[in-house]
Amino acid sequence: MLLELRIQNIAIIDDLHLRFPTGFIVLTGETGAGKSILVDAVGLLIGERASVEQIRTGATEGVIEGIFATTNNDALHAILTRLDLLGDDSGELVIRRTLPSSGRHRVRINGNAVPLSTLQDIGKFLVDIHGQHETQSLFRSITQLDLLDSFGGLLDDRAAFYEIYYAVKRLQRDLSIFEEQTTESRKEADRLQYEREEIESAAIEPDEDIGLEHERQVISQVHTLAELSNELYSTLYEDDRSILSRVGHAEWLLQRLYNVDSRLSDTAELLAGATAHLKELVGRVRDYQTQLDANPDRLEHVEARLDLLNQIKKRYGGSISSVMRHLEQITKELDGLTVSDDKKEELQSALATLRMQQVTQGKHLSKQRKKVAADLDQRVNKEMSDLHMKHATFNAVVEQERNETLNANGQDRVQFVFSGSVGESPRALRDAISGGELSRVTLCIKTVLAREDRIPILIFDEIDAGIGGAIAERVGKKMKTLGQRHQVFCITHLPQIAALGDSHFSVKKVVRQKRAITQVVQLAKQERVSEIARMLGGTKITQTVKRIAKEMLEIG
Repeated sequence: MLLELRIQNIAIIDDLHLRFPTGFIVLTGETGAGKSILVDAVGLLIGERASVEQIRTGATEGVIEGIFATTNNDALHAILTRLDLLGDDSGELVIRRTLPSSGRHRVRINGNAVPLSTLQDIGKFLVDIHGQHETQSLFRSITQLDLLDSFGGLLDDRAAFYEIYYAVKRLQRDLSIFEEQTTESRKEADRLQYEREEIESAAIEPDEDIGLEHERQVISQVHTLAELSNELYSTLYEDDRSILSRVGHAEWLLQRLYNVDSRLSDTAELLAGATAHLKELVGRVRDYQTQLDANPDRLEHVEARLDLLNQIKKRYGGSISSVMRHLEQITKELDGLTVSDDKKEELQSALATLRMQQVTQGKHLSKQRKKVAADLDQRVNKEMSDLHMKHATFNAVVEQERNETLNANGQDRVQFVFSGSVGESPRALRDAISGGELSRVTLCIKTVLAREDRIPILIFDEIDAGIGGAIAERVGKKMKTLGQRHQVFCITHLPQIAALGDSHFSVKKVVRQKRAITQVVQLAKQERVSEIARMLGGTKITQTVKRIAKEMLEIG
């Protein structure tokens, strides 16, 4: 409920501070006194559009502040908790909106600066304004659906569907993530497999590149090597004065010496060993000569092999050893990249089961809604008949979304339709109803849904347009009944309604310091008699009129 309202520098209000009780509250006063300004101020507190023209002439800014009780409003408490806006006193909500004459408007909730969109989200759970020129929450499809489900006691069924719906969404997400991961795993496995095959197909030997580099060098210099080895062979063996022949002559000389002096036996052995080494050297040079090959095909093969090895080394680390370590690593990784088709089938099976449950629950919910809609139609139409709207008809139409599309609330779209006269085709409430009719139809719906409606504050701005007499009294009684479960504000010009209020506020326009201002006071019992008498008799208030006013109050 709205506990306090403070308005500064809005229209013809300079500084107004009001405290409101519970129940059915009526506000009366002459046309132009400022009653609708109060409604507009509350509208600003729930996020309605503001204009610089609303600021009092000469003021630099306008300010509206409201203090609301949040007890027994679970939906409001939940959104405030989610947005971390509960404040120090979780039982109260303080909303302050500042309208500067220049610059951006400012909104604070429990002292916290918030965007206007947040205020609008919270406002939906606080106040419902019903006036001839207001955009009503009743026009919103989701509101109509909420009202129908609340009336029919279907919120638990709807919650059950909601759980299944989001369980399906979660499974769809899990399956999508799994498939993405599987795709990535397969891509990674393909990449690693390609690398392994590339390395393995090369059949690389340890230090093979070093050996091939040496072989390439030898083949490219084979002619020079042949010339040098031939000269070496000749020097060692073939020339007349070769080393080996001269060593043979030395052996002959040493042998003659040894024959005379046996002490030279060790020396003879040394020379014999040197001769053996020289003969081995000659053999190796001869073998080396036979191995020299100037085959250009072999050189081409070696260079091609080296090119392949260099490419692989460049890709995988820069050396043969790093390539082999990489091969070992990717082999281990490939062993760990196993894609499970069983997991995918498990997720798909669970999703199929949930979808069947979703369809079943959606159909059940739709069937129940259609039953509830018929009951709601009957009761709202009865309430309208009580207000002498005998030729008007109301229907809550439950239709399936196109292509049976499912959303978080089921498969249905609810539309309230209305016909004001006999022979008129029912149309959407927004398109078919006048302002005065809307207020009364809304009152009828609110009366039927009083127990289920979660919005604590209802404001009816001139709901009495076009009615009077007994109908006015019935309208007043319905609002008084609503006031047992809601805080109901009604701006009225009808004494029949005003007399039924649990409390009564008078709105007057007075002149102070040559400027008009709005003055609002809560009336005591005797003051109420005078105000209702004014509403009955106009400028001339007789004792008879006062007596009737007093009787109306006593009856109300």
